[in-house]
Amino acid sequence: MTSFFERKKPAWIKPVARRKEVRLRLVPIGFLALILVGAFLLLLPWTHHTGKSISPLDALFLATSATCVTGFSPVNVAEIFNDFGQAVLLCLIQLGGLGIFTASISLVLLSGQRLSLADEHTIHATVGKLRRVRPLDVFVYGCLFVLLFELAGAVALFFQIGHATPYQSTWQTLWEAIFHSVSAFCNAGISIYPDNLEHWRDCPGILGIIEILVIAGGIGLMTLINLRYYYFWRRDPRRRGYLTLQTKLSLFMTALLLVVGTLVTLLFEDHNTLAGASWGERLSWSFFHSTVSRTAGFNVVDVGGMNPPTLLFTLLLMFIGGAPGSMAGGIKTITFAVLLMTAWSALRRRENIQAFGRRISPQLAGRSVMITLLALGVVTGGVGLLMFTEQHHAAAETSSGWLALVFEAVSAFGTAGLSAGVTPLLTAPGKVIIMLLMFIGRVMPLMLSIYLARPTHPWHVRAPEEEVGLG
Repeated sequence: MTSFFERKKPAWIKPVARRKEVRLRLVPIGFLALILVGAFLLLLPWTHHTGKSISPLDALFLATSATCVTGFSPVNVAEIFNDFGQAVLLCLIQLGGLGIFTASISLVLLSGQRLSLADEHTIHATVGKLRRVRPLDVFVYGCLFVLLFELAGAVALFFQIGHATPYQSTWQTLWEAIFHSVSAFCNAGISIYPDNLEHWRDCPGILGIIEILVIAGGIGLMTLINLRYYYFWRRDPRRRGYLTLQTKLSLFMTALLLVVGTLVTLLFEDHNTLAGASWGERLSWSFFHSTVSRTAGFNVVDVGGMNPPTLLFTLLLMFIGGAPGSMAGGIKTITFAVLLMTAWSALRRRENIQAFGRRISPQLAGRSVMITLLALGVVTGGVGLLMFTEQHHAAAETSSGWLALVFEAVSAFGTAGLSAGVTPLLTAPGKVIIMLLMFIGRVMPLMLSIYLARPTHPWHVRAPEEEVGLG
């Protein structure tokens, strides 16, 4: 029987929890402030090429897309913005791409307070080190991984682009390498080429570097930190470290979705967007499309010209997104994995949900269902509003019809950035809806984490159990 002291909580817990929630709520406010500042800078005349301009709505749309690392663009970035304007976009991508997890850790550190004991245990379990890890360690190593990957990607792209375009100036080659390295690792998918990455579709070296950066940014900083402290070559388990369940699930689901996405693209686009290409090019372009579908908005083929089955499966990839704590959006690969394992356990009539020799709590399964239902509700509402605002307009009269609008809404919520070619055709209300979907898709995971981190209220009186029919 629960005692009085176990039921009653100290009076100081509520103010501390309230202050913590207020600090974390500053993250979406910070994202909004960054978007507004970015939109203002993108409107300045000295960010544009001579004789070019952009409307306030398009500037706000592009700033939202860059900050939420989505990749949508209502205008051609290469034709409108000069080097300074592109630098503004790069700063928005970098600041937004650090991820909500890193931002929340930063707020706690900047406030001069330490994390709660439960949060420290969570970080310790996620990182997988055998010694205690401070929040500052996580933040520093997270920023270090971002810097190292982006620097390595920029150097590799510099030599690849320089080899492909020897007539180009060194500064222009360096700028293109830096911009696309940051955009790829942050999973933004914004390019300063007029035709996106179709410009380099025949350069497997450049596409391979972009793919590595996108995958690394999409598996999550915590996974990268965990891999950093896993010394698989050591025989002593105490010195080897271990891979957490989240790391194993993240790597497994990433590999599975990459392979399945590549096969589906090869199957349905063989005689369409891949027609006329060699087998090597078909495999390269299919793998590239599978890679960027869940996270980034780059493209090497015309997405709007893809067959409906390919677009339908791409919808699923964009909705799933990347791993928790990554640059990507979506409901996250771990959430999707828990849903699959829950369904499999129910089908096999098993009480426990297990993966890689570990048991997953029923509470985690319930949270996965809640996240998925909320995401479906947001996307459904966005699609419904787009059908209302875009009716009898150009965006709804493309060759893909309403599927293009559904594709746009899912891509916005999942911050994937792939488009079937309707982004420049959207009406002003349609662009506002897409901006809201991008913002919600970026900050909703944080709001859910705040809500789920609140202390539970146990029921001391349990109602009698009764079965209900399903199906």
